[in-house]
Amino acid sequence: MRKTIKITAIFAACSMMLIVLAAFASDVQAKDKIGWVGPVYKELSDSLNKGFKTYYKKTYGKDIDITFVHPGGWPVCVDKVRAWGGKPDADIFLGAGAPAHELLMKEGLIVPYKPKDWDKVPAEWHGMKVKDAEYYWTCFAPWIVTNLYNEKVLKKLRLPAPKTWRDLLNPIYRGSIVYTLPYASGTMHEAVEILIQAFGEKEAWAYLRLLAAQLARFSTGSTDTTQLVARGEIPIGVAQPQMNAMAARKDGYPIRDLLPEKTILVPEAVALLKGAPNEAIGKIFLDWLFTMEGQKCVLDGRYFAARTDIKFSEWEKEGFEMATHAKKALGVDSFWDLDVGFIEYDLDLAAKRWDDVNRYYEYEIYRKWGELKSSLFLIEEVEGEVKAAKDAKIDAAKAEAKIKEARNLFEVDGKYAEARLAASKARALLVTP
Repeated sequence: MRKTIKITAIFAACSMMLIVLAAFASDVQAKDKIGWVGPVYKELSDSLNKGFKTYYKKTYGKDIDITFVHPGGWPVCVDKVRAWGGKPDADIFLGAGAPAHELLMKEGLIVPYKPKDWDKVPAEWHGMKVKDAEYYWTCFAPWIVTNLYNEKVLKKLRLPAPKTWRDLLNPIYRGSIVYTLPYASGTMHEAVEILIQAFGEKEAWAYLRLLAAQLARFSTGSTDTTQLVARGEIPIGVAQPQMNAMAARKDGYPIRDLLPEKTILVPEAVALLKGAPNEAIGKIFLDWLFTMEGQKCVLDGRYFAARTDIKFSEWEKEGFEMATHAKKALGVDSFWDLDVGFIEYDLDLAAKRWDDVNRYYEYEIYRKWGELKSSLFLIEEVEGEVKAAKDAKIDAAKAEAKIKEARNLFEVDGKYAEARLAASKARALLVTP
């Protein structure tokens, strides 16, 4: 009898446990899901996460789980999507500029979708494509490639703010500049592409070698660059998203952005991934992102909003704090009211040589950074010696010709060892003409 009662009790307990587990499983299954992958900053992902969860609960009466994969900058995120090969662990490619999205489109890794209010985003601006005409990707947060500086530190160092790309090569800034690799940062990649398209490949790569010698260090990414400049550790940060200055000043740092004479618009964009496991919800998110509510979450995440019918002054009246910071940062009432001189940017060419540009910089500049600097410094020393010899009325014609050869080998050809050898020969010619 006791055995029968014990078995009955055990069976009842197991039954209750199964009921509880079934209820728990049902509750878990009731939650919808969506995944993002992209290079956007944490402030934006947090803002969008909070805003979309609130909207989804209010609209559909259900909670939603959001996962965000953030492996690094644009190029790293592109490679993550490539590695998935059409079977992604996310639904939305969130962030990165036009070249990254064009690359994913050409490789068949994103699919077209036209979000609601798509028409509120311009098709192009100053020659730059802002959204894809066949709905593969759409800009949700435009910005401009700029440079940053810490005005307090530069003032203490009695240094003027560099206004052009060429200004950055002035010896007074050596050791006072920081930026990251184009492979680690889409903004730096775009800066390299700007220089190549504005000045031509030979001149651009020569410039980039000289600029690398000016660096205090390489940063780990755009966020790291901004933080180093904000803290005053290094006063000048190159190749920065325009909104970083707005965010830093909001946090109380004496940061200014300075648009160089050659720059471009970056249409921070969004796309639906091919093979998205939660495609239907991905489309709901894209629709919401371009509503006024979604665009406010973009600005609250410290990015500029993309809709053309947004006026910061109107949002200011509603008590929206970030609208005030955006208006001060841009000096206009809408991002699209900016008057900036842009280069003629070849988006197709930029997308085509995406990997080549990153690879060349990594192997020919970054990995040879120590050799690069020692080579240039030797050339500069010998150039000074040649000048001193000429000032002393010493015949230095042969040495001068040889040191010019050394500089050409360094800047144009990127042949550092040969450049050092030529510089050494130039120095020897000063002793034995």
